[in-house]
Amino acid sequence: MGWDEIKQFISSAGEGLRADRERALLCAAYETLARRSELVALELRDIEFWPNGTGQALIRRGKTDAEGQGRVAYLSRETVKWLRIWLEHAEIADGPIFRGLIGRGHIGDALHPGSIAPIFKRVAQWIGMPARFVAEVSGHSTRVGAAQDLAELDIDLAAITQAGGWKSTRMPLQYADKINAARSGMARAAAATGRDESVSGEE
Repeated sequence: MGWDEIKQFISSAGEGLRADRERALLCAAYETLARRSELVALELRDIEFWPNGTGQALIRRGKTDAEGQGRVAYLSRETVKWLRIWLEHAEIADGPIFRGLIGRGHIGDALHPGSIAPIFKRVAQWIGMPARFVAEVSGHSTRVGAAQDLAELDIDLAAITQAGGWKSTRMPLQYADKINAARSGMARAAAATGRDESVSGEE
């Protein structure tokens, strides 16, 4: 689930606490490339809002973070805006950022890692993704989508690996396979020789 899909949800989700949470959750998950466990572990103390409207998040827990030192992720103005809206409307002053919702207005405890995939699947359904794609959505879909978006923007592999907290480049390379195929030597050759132009008779 890349930024294009997240933008669709942001513009169509409407109002209410659930929409507020999902906007903030998607934006934070995407920009931090956080794993499910890291995402639900985020607390207010881990977020720093800067005067220029941007910010940063400290990702404290991760299966590759043996010393517990964490990693720092950049937060854009867009993400900070939705985080602030969610925190204000949910009246969260400390503790876990992303929490369950009971009914329409009651805020529960921190989300469980297992609740992330169902939320992402509901988002995918909401924006009209085909059923076969919705079935493939998982709790790390924003992580994959962010890695692919970065690869498409020609962000170097080392930066992508660092952003996602990976130990090696193996997984980022795997996630970027589709992007790499579209930019392969054969793809460039097809464009150069006209094989990717419209087939005769087609409009």
